[in-house]
Amino acid sequence: MTSSAALIQATEKFAYWMQTYALPLWQQQGIEASSGASAESMNEDGLAAFSLDRRTRVQARQMFTFTAAYQQGWCSQGREVVEGIQRYLDTYAQHPTYPGAYVFKLDPAHQVVDDSLDTYDCAFFLLAWAYQFSVFGDMQAKARADQLLSLLDKQFKGKPAGWLEGSQGGTRRQNPHMHLFEAFLAWFEASKDAKWLARAAEIFSLFELCFFDHRHGVLYEYFQQDLCPLSFAEGQVVEPGHHMEWVWLLRRYQSFTGAPVDDYCHTLYERGLQFGQDSNGLLFDEVDNLGGVKKASKRLWTVTELIKAHLAEARHGRPGAELAAAEAIEALFNQHLNTAVCGFYIERLDNHNQPLAQQAPATSMYHLMMACLEACQYQRDLLV
Repeated sequence: MTSSAALIQATEKFAYWMQTYALPLWQQQGIEASSGASAESMNEDGLAAFSLDRRTRVQARQMFTFTAAYQQGWCSQGREVVEGIQRYLDTYAQHPTYPGAYVFKLDPAHQVVDDSLDTYDCAFFLLAWAYQFSVFGDMQAKARADQLLSLLDKQFKGKPAGWLEGSQGGTRRQNPHMHLFEAFLAWFEASKDAKWLARAAEIFSLFELCFFDHRHGVLYEYFQQDLCPLSFAEGQVVEPGHHMEWVWLLRRYQSFTGAPVDDYCHTLYERGLQFGQDSNGLLFDEVDNLGGVKKASKRLWTVTELIKAHLAEARHGRPGAELAAAEAIEALFNQHLNTAVCGFYIERLDNHNQPLAQQAPATSMYHLMMACLEACQYQRDLLV
């Protein structure tokens, strides 16, 4: 494996932006001194919006972000930030019905305003704790993860397979499963405990049997309770960004198990680029199963998943994928990170790729950090 000068330069630029601008901005402005909680979002002037309600998924994603930052040597106070967020959650957000889980949302006065449990959120707590166990050797994080996994298995296991959406029920989605897949793989990597890989294998089977449409070569998002996909008349969509996220995840699963995922990765990647990418290298929010654009707007997270997919395919020798990763990083900077306040980012673009005036959600730091970690790891692996 070789690395192009373009990718080296783009990766260094990305890591510098993360370490020098984004992490200090979110640490200094985005963490509430009185409680230790992360703000839900940040205003365009670089000041946090502490007056908004706080979803606990934001806290989980920021715990991941600052644990990873500490691991990389990019934030010496990262562990203190993470421990402060965890204390906030344990003090105010513990779920009254489901021990080991957290409520969905708190208000700025730390009062519960939505006590539902969301399986999607649980996936991010599992991910954050996997990193805390790996980086800090935190045995309490392992105990927390074991308890939450047991809760999911006992209370929210779905039929015929997979996990339910949470305490509110509703249409079943591939998205929570995708992030559980990510968390299970992170826990297996951190602990080498086969139970996590067994859970990941369940989700891989769901991908093969339910989520992936072999006829059209696309990934579906929404499902009936029996995991039969919704029709397009019922609101079915295809998200090119999730195509890319699954490419990266399947390659990780392959690295641990040797599972034959090449055909899936090739199809997801190629179809995603074929019908999901615009002339500027960005991904549309939504298309249909034949490639028709349903929503031509763009979000930041889709570019980060595109970067990860390019890097995953570059590792497996796909011609042009490495250069494409460099170009995707440049597109990220040109379209989303080119802001007056260094470290701020533009979350959404309209149909014409023009920025929409808005706050920057804290949740996107997870996506940015994961893409940056992947690019840096790709560079490090070249030196081995």
